[in-house]
Amino acid sequence: MSVDFAPYKLRAELRGHDEDVRALCVCQLGLITASRDETIKVWKEVGDIFEVESTLVGHEGYVTAVTYLPPGLLPGFQNGAIVSVQCVLYLPSGEIVSGSNDNSIRVWSGGECIHVLSGHTDTVRGLTMLPGLGVVSASHDQTLRVWTLNGECVSILQGHAAIIYSAAASSDALIASASEDNTARLWRPDGTALQGMEHPGCVWDVAFLPNGDLVTACADYAARIWTAAPDRAAPADSIEAYDAGIAARKAAAAEAVSGSGREGTGLPDGLKLEDESALLAPGKKAGEMKVVREGGGGMVYTWDAEKGAWDKVGSVVGGPEDTDDTMGVPSKWHNGRQYDFVVDVDFEDGVPPKKLAFNRDDNPYDVAERFLVNEGLPITYRQQVVDYVLNLMGQGSALPPVQSTNVDPFTSTGAYVPGASNFPAPGGSLSSGDPFTSSGGYVPGAQPTASSGVASSGANSVTGGGADPFTGANQRRPVLAHIPARVFYIFDSAPKLDAIGGKVREFSSGLSASPDTASLSLTESEVAPGGALDMLLAKAVEAAKNPSSAAGTPSAEEAQVLGKLLRWPAVCLFPALDICRLFALNGPASQDLASSAGTLTPSSSGGIGAALAAASVEPQLPSNLLTGLRLACNMFRQTSLRSWIQANYGAMLDAFATVGSSTNKNVRSAWASFLVNASLLLTTENQAESDGVLIATSAVGELLDKSPKDDSETMALVAAGTLIQRNEDAKGLARDLGVPGFAKQLSISGDSRVAKAAEDVLSLL
Repeated sequence: MSVDFAPYKLRAELRGHDEDVRALCVCQLGLITASRDETIKVWKEVGDIFEVESTLVGHEGYVTAVTYLPPGLLPGFQNGAIVSVQCVLYLPSGEIVSGSNDNSIRVWSGGECIHVLSGHTDTVRGLTMLPGLGVVSASHDQTLRVWTLNGECVSILQGHAAIIYSAAASSDALIASASEDNTARLWRPDGTALQGMEHPGCVWDVAFLPNGDLVTACADYAARIWTAAPDRAAPADSIEAYDAGIAARKAAAAEAVSGSGREGTGLPDGLKLEDESALLAPGKKAGEMKVVREGGGGMVYTWDAEKGAWDKVGSVVGGPEDTDDTMGVPSKWHNGRQYDFVVDVDFEDGVPPKKLAFNRDDNPYDVAERFLVNEGLPITYRQQVVDYVLNLMGQGSALPPVQSTNVDPFTSTGAYVPGASNFPAPGGSLSSGDPFTSSGGYVPGAQPTASSGVASSGANSVTGGGADPFTGANQRRPVLAHIPARVFYIFDSAPKLDAIGGKVREFSSGLSASPDTASLSLTESEVAPGGALDMLLAKAVEAAKNPSSAAGTPSAEEAQVLGKLLRWPAVCLFPALDICRLFALNGPASQDLASSAGTLTPSSSGGIGAALAAASVEPQLPSNLLTGLRLACNMFRQTSLRSWIQANYGAMLDAFATVGSSTNKNVRSAWASFLVNASLLLTTENQAESDGVLIATSAVGELLDKSPKDDSETMALVAAGTLIQRNEDAKGLARDLGVPGFAKQLSISGDSRVAKAAEDVLSLL
């Protein structure tokens, strides 16, 4: 093709889904997105923006494919035809093209296979029609192929560094691809690579709009629109902010894996050992050199400006100090990538084993889900795969599943798993993934931290000693595994300061641009490096690390900055809530928060009461609910804020009442954590007869009624059992709400922890 190419720029982000956006469809209805949040959304273009016209609900599992069928009959196969396929394309001629797990592409007519297209070396995952030429296929072998309708492969498109999930073609024969390497790429049919568009996470799907704009579906819950038309591009500051977020993510990843700045890497000055993703970015000048992890060591690449590609030169010959530990390099390969583990998994006799590849720091539940989806295996195998992965990692058996890896809603850097551990072993605490960079995210099997709120013998002990404080002296009771609740569940991991600081500065800049909100923005001196904002963030981390130290208490200037953040509009509020989450764990700092907390009503006071109220107001934003509920959980830790919760728990339960029916499982888990904490508080300190027990019981019943099968139901059972164990009115209300029926259903759950908690509740009813 000799068409001119204008680079695509970000036009808009479409946010509304609560999980990965997995599939796209452009049709006469508009733009349709499908998500792992079990919903489908139809978007309409209104002027320069896209708005949700309707949300389709009803699925009880992930929605991973969507298409539009005009009125008429769907062509079908003959009875008895069985085809193991990953993708299907309907041609205008009436023929059907399918891509299969057996690496082949087949063309069907009238239910009969008329062509078999061979060439891919792994599963064919995506197909699209290429106007005037034929079909484009996308494969797990990291290539795209262009085929004529006669079955001839005319070009192979290479450049992705991971599985390619989808392909699309425009009316002027541009090809787009979506890959697990976090990029969407544009190509000409002859194989010429035109542009790579980096994303914060895996790109699941691509589609072209009628005007030539490109839509991408990403694992960070967003669909994005990219345009080559300058008049439709996003404002320059929005594009710069997006690019800065991507750059920050890459820098953090490179720093984490490269050993940059360490002595003994055996590399010349100015070079560092980088992850293979470094080769996704073009070189800055001819001859530029990079050293990339490869084959148990470092491989040298140089940039060929004429070809626009990185050329492999050879391996690094290190000095005597070079060791595997120094280089930190995985030693096994699969599908062109290095992993810490590549193992064979047998699922069926007589069938070759499947390759399971993962790294030591991967989330086992993500590993299992990706493996099963890619291999076309039933998702019911997930827990078995997770246990297998954990055994290989040396972590033993798994805690209840982390339901998904959620991309950070703040900087789009990595997995954000608020409340991911959800229900630890008795005596444990909830860990939390950093909502800005995912650092400190939940690792199954991790031990409780020193600041977890586990009972001690001191005067400030959160719970009683080894004896059950709720049963009464010498009274015989059933031996219960999970009831009553024994600890306050808290979220104590700290975010990376540069990430949260960057998000605050981004929001402040946006507020300063509008006369209506300029007074809420931070001053230049406050956001300057080493200024009040940086000091506030550093003290927040210190406060969480040392709960009794006054060193974590903000100064007057720093407290003024925090007060501004707490008065920000709802869309900008979550960084402030997350900062307060850390201060809430510290004795002296929590006293300051409590003294200025106010009541749980929206106001411009700058207190946490008003901020929590703002987080609960419709439309409720998942990022606010997650950070707000995590803050609320941490407020049970110190006496001053626990007193505030005790005085306001009724309002809290009312304000967040709808959370129990949320479609976001992580929000439900955070809510369940709060209910466990509330149940423990309400059944101690002479609170057992209060009306709050009945309010909390109603909230728990609502959560059990609305919650799908996930780990929030386990904590809901613990909360229910804790409440009804000491309060007969709560027991009667629980019966009226149908809790016995819910518990009976859950007592036969395949998850032993859920089943045992349900049995505990049944024994008390």
